[in-house]
Order: sequence, then C-alpha cells, then structure tokens
Amino acid sequence: MSRAERGFVALAVAVGVFHHVSAFTGDAGTWIDLATPFFVAAAAVYGLRGAPRTAIVVGTGALVLYIDGHGIHLAANAIGHEDVGGAEHTVDFWDEHWGHAEWHLGWLGLLAALSLADLPHPQRNRALFGLGATLIAAAAVTGWTLFTSTVEGQDWWLVLGAAPLFVVWSAVRSGRVLAASAAATLLAAALIGIWAAWQGGVPQFSEVGWL
Repeated sequence: MSRAERGFVALAVAVGVFHHVSAFTGDAGTWIDLATPFFVAAAAVYGLRGAPRTAIVVGTGALVLYIDGHGIHLAANAIGHEDVGGAEHTVDFWDEHWGHAEWHLGWLGLLAALSLADLPHPQRNRALFGLGATLIAAAAVTGWTLFTSTVEGQDWWLVLGAAPLFVVWSAVRSGRVLAASAAATLLAAALIGIWAAWQGGVPQFSEVGWL
C-alpha cells in the first residue's frame, strides 16, 4: 500500500475507536476523548508526508477544522454535564451544532486530502473490489463511524452532501484512497437513509435510548 493508503487505514482505526469508545465509558469518556485529535493528527500527518502541495494545504485546513471543532464539542459537552443555570442554549449551540459540524467537516476534508495525496497509478485498480481486504475494511469502518457520528451529532447532512461529490470524483480520477473514501461516504449515506426510513426521521441514537 502507498503511504496515503496506510494513512487512510490509520485514520479509519483512530476514528473507529475513539469516536465510539467515549460514548460507552461514562465520565471517563471525556478524558479518553482528549486523545482523539492526537491519534487522528498522527494518522493524517503520516498519510500526507511527502504529498503534493495541494493535498498538504487541504489536509492542514481540514486538520485545523477537525481539532478546533472537536475541542469546541468536548468543552461544551463537559460544561453541559455540569449544573450551569442559563447555559443550556449556549452549550447546545457550541456542542450540538457548531462543534459537530466543524469537527466532521474537517474529517471529510482529511479524506479529501488523503485522496489527493494518493497519486493515480496506472497499475492500481480504482474499482472497489480492487482495493484489497485492508482498504475495504477501513472503508467499512469509516462509513459506519461517519454514520454513527453524524447521526448522533445531527450533522448527517454533511455526509449526504459529501457522498455524491466523492462518487463523481472517483469516477473521473483513479486512486485507491479516493475509491475507498467514496465507498465510505456512500455506505454512510445509505445507512442514514435506512435509519431515517426506520425511524421516520433522523433522531440521535441517544434520543431513542440506544446510548
């Protein structure tokens, strides 16, 4: 695999673990979540090392969005757990709206940056089943995590907007990371559609007692 492909796999593992484990570890989840941006940044920096300038610029901007949005979410969420009278609307805005949207937009930007970093190669098959088991598994983990994170974060519309862009992009430009990113966003969009049809809307998992 190329460096960008390994970076994509590392990013899938980082978000797959840290975007989920904090939701099931009670009060300790906040402390565990402090490590999330460090692992995500390490995966992104590794995957973008030696990449074209465009990929590095996009990746840098996306990483700033990811870290800033995650930090806003984490801080507002922590404040929301305290009994702070009159702060409900402020906490709701910074955690449930701005923080999540900026955080997850940065995540999608990192997928775009790694796609740009993975230069097309004539001997690489860009089709999904030419990716190999590791990249397919990473795409599945990324898609599932995009689904769970954006539904709970109520910014699932970002995925619905990103999926067709990645699919069209992968149709005109070869690249295994790009194909994996397209597959991941398409899977997430499909799962969001299934969830919406099942629930008659797109409620958070916590609203229906799943968390």
